[in-house]
Amino acid sequence: LVSYDEGQRTIFGVQLLRDFNDPNTYYYLPQFPRLATRADGSFEILCVKYVGANATTSGGLFHALVEFTLPPEAVSAIERELKKDNPAAKLAGAVPLLQAGKDGEEGTGSFEVVSAVLADRGDGSTPGFTRSLVATDEAPLLPGSKAVVAAILSPQGATLLWDSLAGGTSDVSVSIHASYEAAVKAYNAKVVASTETVYTHFSRISNQQREYTRRQLRKVVDDLQRDGSLQIDVVDRSAGLGIKPSDMAAILQLVTDKLIELMFDAEAGWAKDPEREAAVEANQIRGRQERGWFSQTFLGAEDTPYYTDDQYVLKRRQDVRSNTFVLNLSQTSTIKVPVDTAGNLSGLYGALGRDPRYFRVVDLADPAFEFRTVHFQIDGAYADAFQDTINFVTVNLRKTYPDRPAFTKSITFTSADIAKGGTIQDISFPRLGLTDADWGKYEIQTRWSVRDRPTLAVPKEVDRWLPMNDAAVSLTPPFEKRVIEVDADRSLFTSRGLQTAVLEFASVLAGKPRLEKKATLRAADAATTQRLAVYHDRETPIALRASWHSAAERIELPLELVDGEYLFLTPPPRPATPATPTTPATPSEPPPPGGAR
Repeated sequence: LVSYDEGQRTIFGVQLLRDFNDPNTYYYLPQFPRLATRADGSFEILCVKYVGANATTSGGLFHALVEFTLPPEAVSAIERELKKDNPAAKLAGAVPLLQAGKDGEEGTGSFEVVSAVLADRGDGSTPGFTRSLVATDEAPLLPGSKAVVAAILSPQGATLLWDSLAGGTSDVSVSIHASYEAAVKAYNAKVVASTETVYTHFSRISNQQREYTRRQLRKVVDDLQRDGSLQIDVVDRSAGLGIKPSDMAAILQLVTDKLIELMFDAEAGWAKDPEREAAVEANQIRGRQERGWFSQTFLGAEDTPYYTDDQYVLKRRQDVRSNTFVLNLSQTSTIKVPVDTAGNLSGLYGALGRDPRYFRVVDLADPAFEFRTVHFQIDGAYADAFQDTINFVTVNLRKTYPDRPAFTKSITFTSADIAKGGTIQDISFPRLGLTDADWGKYEIQTRWSVRDRPTLAVPKEVDRWLPMNDAAVSLTPPFEKRVIEVDADRSLFTSRGLQTAVLEFASVLAGKPRLEKKATLRAADAATTQRLAVYHDRETPIALRASWHSAAERIELPLELVDGEYLFLTPPPRPATPATPTTPATPSEPPPPGGAR
């Protein structure tokens, strides 16, 4: 947890946030998303122009991985600069950012591609620059996570994008929308009280003797000065953060009252006067005293020492008493701080244009040595299904030749690959001298492993293959995903004596029915709606069973079919009051079901 009020710094344009509990620990906030790099320092980007016999078989491919972090050398330079002011300071890493939600819910972090060329219209009504676009929805906020952008372009789109990447600003930008939690002072009160008591005593005695006469002058000056002050500073953000500071305010008032009483109590408090000094005490002036009877009788007539008649006694005393009291009362809370930034993939061709790992042109017309690369991409809409529904998917590719054995190869996407951003893999097969225009055609099979279900094969027959001719294939599972938004009138819960509604969604997946999702609605929920994703076989319904609960009873409604993406739940009415024994009960209409509408 970082601090919002204190410790923020900016070094080399990078904002640093101090840890809330450790003043020597800092976290950095990346400036903008960057092109991802591998362990060897190479970039994860690919731009390909492929040229075929005509415009249909020509075009371009763009694939890039994006991450939201700082290069290691930049982090080291920032930490060295940070230690110049505080040698004990350390950089703990990036600020922990909040992630996007699961199961299709709207999350706090998002990733968006902003480009005029990479614009997937999706309607197919007019030819565009982009034939297919796949991009990650969730932002790459966790350490090591990456977002992916992949597109198949028309020849015009490939030319524009290629030229755009050669300039100072390209047509491809990516934006990040996220947030982080920070500690903020919700209530802070400081009481400072000080008082000072000064006691000054000055005593002077003058003794001048003329003709054995003595005059004594006594003068005593006493001065007591008291100066007290009380300061109270209050910072109160409790109203905006929804915090009740009544307990803190009561403590503050109690301490202030006791402190005032202590400051101005002249008997036992800080304002009590010091002990007074006597002006002139006995025997302070030496000599000129008369001899007593004992001295005259036993000491004889010895001479008495002579003391001068001009004698002075000077006395000065000063007491200063200072008292200071400081009290701090504070209460903290957390807030979400938004992070909105964008980065542009610019200047890549100028720096990497001669490296065939990143930029290359493929001539599809060479019949002897030409290879065709097919890119397989997991459909981004089903990427989250690998978290709880799909184990893995295997793609088998086969290319047949008239006079030689067929070329076959398999690739597999696992849930671990998807979690690391590995949503795309390639298979390349050789042309081997084929001269016909359809030499790039191939066949594929897919096998989808579903958790607790039999494996789904596409096509279903083991010996069948799907003919394909696309340079990139979007892998979509043989079942559907429906995101259902559930809403309910919470005011009817209380009026009808109900506290909770439990919704159970059942579907048929891989030919086997199962309880797919469960949702709970409570009368005290702050959010009025819930969103959840339900997976089911194509052309199969989704069933819902709702049960309503109160402190005394449980009402279970019959199974219903869900035919839309929005459900509005109405609690069932209270049971009718039984009729009295004297009046025969009259059959009434059955109450309307309290299920989905």
